[in-house]
Amino acid sequence: MRRIPLLLFLICASVGHVFAQDALDSTFQKIEPGESFLKYLNRVEENTNLRFFYLNDWMEPFTMRAEFEGLPLKRILNTQLQESEIQYVFLFNYAVIFYKNTDSSQKRDSLIKEAISNRVTVNKMLIGDPKKFVAGKKVTLTGIVKESEHHSMMGNVSIYVYELDREFLTNKSGKFEMSLFEGEYLVSFRYINYQEKLVNLIIYEDGELNMTMEEAPITLDEVVISDQATTVRRTGQSSIKMNELKRQPTFLGEADIIKSLQVQTGVSTVSEASSGYNVRGGGSDQNLILFDNVPVFSTSHALGFFSAFNADAIGNASFYKGGIPAEYGGRVSSVLSLTAKEGNYQKWKGTGGIGLVSSNFTIGGPVKKDTSSVIVSLRTTYSDWILNLLKTQYKDISDGSVFFYDGSVKYTHKINSRSKFSTSVYASRDKFSLANDTINVWDNLAVSVKYDNTITDNLFYSVGLSLGRYAYEVSDIDPATAFNLNYSATYPSLKIDFNNDNINHKRTFGFHTTYYRFNPGELDPASQETNVKATEIQRESAIESALYFSDAFNWGELFHVEVGLRLSMFNRIGSGTAYTYAPNQPLEPSNTVDSVQYDAGEIMKTYIGPEPRVAVRYTLGPNSSVKLGYNRMYQYVHLISNSASISPVDIWQLSNTYLKPQIADQLSLGYFINSKKGILEAYVEGYYKLQQNVLDFKDGAPLVMNPQLETALLPGKGKAYGVELSVNKLKGRLVGGVNYTYSRSLRKTDGKFDSEKVNLGETYPSNFDQPHIVNVNWKWSFNRRLFFTGMFTYHTGRPVSLPISGYILDGVSVSDFSDRNNYRVPDYHRLDFALVLEGSNRRNRKFEGNWSLSIYNVYGRKNPYSVFLVPKGSGILQPYQLSLIGTPVPSLTYSFKF
Repeated sequence: MRRIPLLLFLICASVGHVFAQDALDSTFQKIEPGESFLKYLNRVEENTNLRFFYLNDWMEPFTMRAEFEGLPLKRILNTQLQESEIQYVFLFNYAVIFYKNTDSSQKRDSLIKEAISNRVTVNKMLIGDPKKFVAGKKVTLTGIVKESEHHSMMGNVSIYVYELDREFLTNKSGKFEMSLFEGEYLVSFRYINYQEKLVNLIIYEDGELNMTMEEAPITLDEVVISDQATTVRRTGQSSIKMNELKRQPTFLGEADIIKSLQVQTGVSTVSEASSGYNVRGGGSDQNLILFDNVPVFSTSHALGFFSAFNADAIGNASFYKGGIPAEYGGRVSSVLSLTAKEGNYQKWKGTGGIGLVSSNFTIGGPVKKDTSSVIVSLRTTYSDWILNLLKTQYKDISDGSVFFYDGSVKYTHKINSRSKFSTSVYASRDKFSLANDTINVWDNLAVSVKYDNTITDNLFYSVGLSLGRYAYEVSDIDPATAFNLNYSATYPSLKIDFNNDNINHKRTFGFHTTYYRFNPGELDPASQETNVKATEIQRESAIESALYFSDAFNWGELFHVEVGLRLSMFNRIGSGTAYTYAPNQPLEPSNTVDSVQYDAGEIMKTYIGPEPRVAVRYTLGPNSSVKLGYNRMYQYVHLISNSASISPVDIWQLSNTYLKPQIADQLSLGYFINSKKGILEAYVEGYYKLQQNVLDFKDGAPLVMNPQLETALLPGKGKAYGVELSVNKLKGRLVGGVNYTYSRSLRKTDGKFDSEKVNLGETYPSNFDQPHIVNVNWKWSFNRRLFFTGMFTYHTGRPVSLPISGYILDGVSVSDFSDRNNYRVPDYHRLDFALVLEGSNRRNRKFEGNWSLSIYNVYGRKNPYSVFLVPKGSGILQPYQLSLIGTPVPSLTYSFKF
């Protein structure tokens, strides 16, 4: 070892940058592969005037490699020492002084100490022999991440390497692969609702690291259980934390996945009791909602007060509002993908809840231990008093009756270590009646069968068959007007998806096809005295198919890029009738001049839609990033409604010659930042969206049982833009966040004729335009078991059209209305509280019970649901505000698991 006087080193370090580097740019001794780096340095000293100053222990791990032959000394030193803590300085054209930069190890030690203080387990793992260390040599680390209880593979687990400031993800089979330089790393495994796992990894050769993750217990100083930090999360993606749903304030004790979305930035809802939601200025029908990859058309129970999905039956939920992956299509605003839980492969476990108006129970366990499992979930309501409790001003609702149930079953079988078979069934039914004898019944059905297989460690595929069905029936039992109105939509699908994950690229590609069979309406008389005549609208059929490809990769050290292309095709097929209208005349039934009949299977109209997708993340530093996203999407099915929110009896219509597919182009740009210790995260993101072929309705046009629906609808253009701001506190006794969204959603319907214009062709706000939205949520932990949670929400009142004058014309009352959506209902705001007592944080307890006392609408705000009109004579229509909930609504729920 050569010793360095401290004073000499400090003086040299301060002035050495002014001296030449010529000696290091020269080529010296012939390389002898495999010889020690120390021996090589000694040979250089013997034959040159260069002198090296170092500690022997630092240099012993390094050896010479054949590829160093012919390289200058400077290049050899840089290559040898890269990714190590050893650095050097060259002084006075002869002295090479080696020193150790401990910043990386000090930061690693600090993170480990902080993790231990926060009760995060840190495991140390050594792979390979330290004596065989070769600086600058890359090794491959592979592994599998499993869930501890079910032993199921966990896809999309975040694996963060602190030294690289880089995130890796497991594939759908729970596998990962990463390339690292030999050395020491701190690796974090994170997944929603699971404990974070930290590994102090020391790796010198190719190896395997398998990880088992456990559900997060209840702790006082709660460790942040997140899917990914906001700075590295995919553009436009967020995840719903399932274990936090039951801690939030609820309406009548029902944890609701859909309503948890409605308070995210960029998401709004139009009314008190709406299970629909609007994303970045899009309509409720523009959101794709999947349950185990099957689209679900109706997502509500009980007039929209409850979600159609039982939270206990859901394993994972991912939500995309921008940068949507190429594998998704068919809607132009957002994607909500829900994956049903798998049963436990080791033992039987169950959860349940008993509330004031509904109860639920879920149980799952092994059919054959370690090989197959099943899980069953049921939920139902048992009381109509909910409608009387609401103190609504609308008597027909308060005197009505409501009932619903939903259930799901999922069976999973591991065929072998590389393949798995699963099947799931979801079904729901609602029945609602008003005081005037009208009965509404609607049903959902989603059946899926899926086979997953791993071809190689980096390539796997899945094949899925599914069947979806949505249907409703409206009945009137008054003998004079008795009728049954039926509607249904059936849609079987085939999906084939491939995933190719390797170190540098994550590629996905596949083929999807769906066959639609719609019954647009069937009206039957229900009594001999009725004046209703039997009518049936001709059934409609279509095939929607798509090919897609995407590739995610790192471009240099700072850019993460994902590009994709989805090519969709829609064929409207017979049997069916296509009407022809007089040229240069408005599209109206009176202008029908001919019709063409198409046989079964014959193509009536074809649309082809290229859908490019781009998502780019630029890393500014360890704790901040900028994200850019663009996507184009096509939508070939349309919701036909003259109301702002989704109703169970709305009509879904297939595209045809006149009703073209909706097209949306969205561009988003945002800045995201995390605090150094992960206590705070914040972002600001702006977006701009253009839409084509958005449908609106003609004033007074009939929508139900209309065989020529295109004559009642008007295609237009949409424009939406906005800015989203969010700040969240993630650690400590008090956690929560504040978000604000400024957004506009505008429409322009400017047809060739006056009857095909809305507001004379001028731009007008959509039904769900709400410029200002504020949401505040919090959770205060009193101790390990007791939590106080709350939420406040505010948003601008939505637009409405109101009568502005009235008169009598030839004995008939006539009302003149304002321009479309020219007025607004009063602003909406609401405060909710909840007090949650959870049973125990002991893992081995066989039974655990939790209590939740929730108050919805704490200060009794009579928020507007809608506006209805009452005749006052002389053609005058008096508008009244309808408020469904005008009082605080308390609820007490007991939930349990065993």
